[in-house]
Amino acid sequence: MLFTVIGTLAHELGHIAVAQILGYETNLSYGYMDYSVKGYNEDENYFLLLKWNAKYGETPYYDLDDNAKQEYKTILDRLEGKFPRDENHDNLITLGGPTQTIITSLIGFYILYRRESKYRYTYKIIDWLGVFLGLFILREIYNTLGALVSVVFFNGSEFYGDEFSLSRALSLNQWVIPVVTGVIGLVMALYIIFKVIPLRYRFSFIISGFIGGGLGFIIWFNYLGEIILP
Repeated sequence: MLFTVIGTLAHELGHIAVAQILGYETNLSYGYMDYSVKGYNEDENYFLLLKWNAKYGETPYYDLDDNAKQEYKTILDRLEGKFPRDENHDNLITLGGPTQTIITSLIGFYILYRRESKYRYTYKIIDWLGVFLGLFILREIYNTLGALVSVVFFNGSEFYGDEFSLSRALSLNQWVIPVVTGVIGLVMALYIIFKVIPLRYRFSFIISGFIGGGLGFIIWFNYLGEIILP
């Protein structure tokens, strides 16, 4: 449960690290991050946008009248004119999240390798730390499988996860990077679970992983997250 939350926040911190290196102001929430050019959040048009959201935010955009839509477009155009987005920066910031996830997983693999955890009958805290860090790569599997489920059962066609966005930014089919990282993640996860974790722990680890991971996701994204990091 705990590592579900840690993995989520660590991923977002990967985005934040790159954004701050590039000079952006950042904000961390329970399931996402946002960033803006310095001065954006102090501009008068930004406050006008907040007022617009307070007034119309509960109404779907397509149900708004033409005056409300035009007001929104005018405010947004003024903001984007003063604070234009840099597409290259956007792509680098997007890359920061998956990069953090993969590097963390490799650190876990390194711990398991140095400890020779594969050959240990009894695990210590450092061994389990290596396992949990190594399994951060499960995020890559989850994102790809989640999109596949959306395609099969809900007719999904376009996805906005980091890997999909990066594929489109590179003018590739949107599935290229998600499938590659998903396959790599699957191989790494299966190796840790079925080759590294001793047989005596394996079944209980798999069961507790499904239960704990699911509960951690539900509790964090539906209850605690909004309270701790709104």
